Amino acid sequence: MLTSVLVSSSPVRRQPASPAQQLMFLHRGIDPAMITQLTIRGLAIIEELHIDFSPRLNVITGETGAGKSILIKALHLLLGAKADAEVIRNGFDKAFVSARFLLPRTHPAVEYLNEHGLWHDEHDLTEIILRREITNKNRSQAWMNDQSITQTTLKELGQNLIDIYGQHENHRMLDPATHIDYIDQFLDKPQLRNSVIQQMTQVSVLYQDIRKRLEQFLTRRREQDYLQFRFKELEEFEPSAENYADIVRISSEAQQYMQEQKVLQQLQTIQDESYNGKSLSAAVRDLLRLSDGSKLIKGNPEMMAVVDQLRDVGSIFDEFSYHVGRIVDDQEISEEELESHESRLAEYQRLFRKLGVRSIEEMMEEYERLDQQLSYVRDAPDELADKIRSLLKQLQDIDKTGRQLSVARHKAADQARKKIESELHDLNMSGAKINFEFQPVKQSIPDLDLLDFDEETKKNWAKCVDILTENSRHGREKGQFLLAANPGEGFKPLAKVASGGEISRIMLGFKKILSAGANTCVMVFDEIDTGISGHTADIVGSKLKGLSDAFQVICISHLAQVAAYGDAHFKVEKLQKKGSTESNIFRLDGAQSESEIARLLSGSKLTASSLQNARQLITSAQKGPGREEVSVDL
Repeated sequence: MLTSVLVSSSPVRRQPASPAQQLMFLHRGIDPAMITQLTIRGLAIIEELHIDFSPRLNVITGETGAGKSILIKALHLLLGAKADAEVIRNGFDKAFVSARFLLPRTHPAVEYLNEHGLWHDEHDLTEIILRREITNKNRSQAWMNDQSITQTTLKELGQNLIDIYGQHENHRMLDPATHIDYIDQFLDKPQLRNSVIQQMTQVSVLYQDIRKRLEQFLTRRREQDYLQFRFKELEEFEPSAENYADIVRISSEAQQYMQEQKVLQQLQTIQDESYNGKSLSAAVRDLLRLSDGSKLIKGNPEMMAVVDQLRDVGSIFDEFSYHVGRIVDDQEISEEELESHESRLAEYQRLFRKLGVRSIEEMMEEYERLDQQLSYVRDAPDELADKIRSLLKQLQDIDKTGRQLSVARHKAADQARKKIESELHDLNMSGAKINFEFQPVKQSIPDLDLLDFDEETKKNWAKCVDILTENSRHGREKGQFLLAANPGEGFKPLAKVASGGEISRIMLGFKKILSAGANTCVMVFDEIDTGISGHTADIVGSKLKGLSDAFQVICISHLAQVAAYGDAHFKVEKLQKKGSTESNIFRLDGAQSESEIARLLSGSKLTASSLQNARQLITSAQKGPGREEVSVDL
């Protein structure tokens, strides 16, 4: 009976690596990096599962469509891959993936955590937990040791933790555009490639800036007469925010003055009449003379009170006339000055309409912009000449580094060829030969319109074009692998001659070679054994077992010969449960592993013969290199 490793839906809790796990690695005598546990919940056809991995070779088998690929999908999610609500299992509101990693203190992933201020424990073996959730509202969240992190951080961290090789790598290997990248992994001085990429990135920025500025210069030069006309009109008018504010204020005051003119004129009339001895003033004087010569008035107290009031009215009227005069004098405005201000205000308004602006601030910005554009037309040729000189100097440095990289690449290609051929011979391609065909880079560089520039600038640009034509972001050359699969055959591109099984073996050869001295990470192979069988499959299993001496390896396979080498054997099954389909994974014990390997050999029906063959494969695999070849009866 199979033993399920399903767990409950309780949240993942951080626990330190067990003493057994730590001792397991210390006895290996290497700096380990491994995924100790993987938990998946609500992803595709997986309801919930939990896997405890071996630090060495983990083999996962199962029927086609059972859900093996979902494990790869889960790992990609932990590496920051994009995802949407479609990955969520029906009936769940989110998909959840979590993984525990055990790393040495010196591991690049731990260094990344230190550089980015992400908390982790300080033990010799550091444990980190990555979690990722995707909700049915297409929201994605990620955590590292319960600290929220971005998808970018997750992706950068994951690059140091897991290296996944799947069927897409086969297609990538068939694309010649990727082949130079494989060669560069064999460089003695990888900094040469990095330097070229970095320098070319800087050059690209400067080159694009030159093209942009030249285009702006040519456009402004074509518009120069029109720009000059508009600028001169503003320059002669001499606008300013302060002047405009004064004009608006005086205009407003003039409007108020015009409204009060009638009142002032009436006050002026009253003042004139009072000084001319008419109207009210004359009446007051006549009444006072009459009262002085009349005994009747003098004898009447009430009349004398009125006379006294008349005397006060005269004094008040004199004072009123005085103040009216002052008001009229203070409010006098020069008609010529008023007309001048109104004329300038009208000119401001005309320019507003002409320039398409609505305020003095926008007018001043346009004034400054026109000045800058005209200055650019004047100064751009010298600036562009300086930039082209700087571009030429940088390109000359790149060309020098690129030539050094070319020499290093030819040396690396020769080393790669020898090592890959050796691996292919071990992988049952004894007559295969590999070659690498270099091809010079030839880029098309659009010309620049430098007709009106000086001869030195034109010559410098021509030199720039020569170097740019022969150098790309990845150096002075590209190339492709060629394969002669059998003795006597000529070399041909991989895409034309390599079968799926041969490509898988070539890629495994690469992985095996490049693993030497590399930073340890979890290596995941998704059906690396496609297109092979029999003795070749046994060799592939042996190679994977060898990799697991330095790396934790997780391999999804359909071959019994590969499964026989596993330190831990898992089986994925698709089950029908209450009208729905569910995928589970189980870790198999020794007897269960024998039965599963026998099934891979003979199909769903187990026989005594297939079980015996399975035991022979396992026994042979345990002997390791130099064992006797096993004859399998199918």
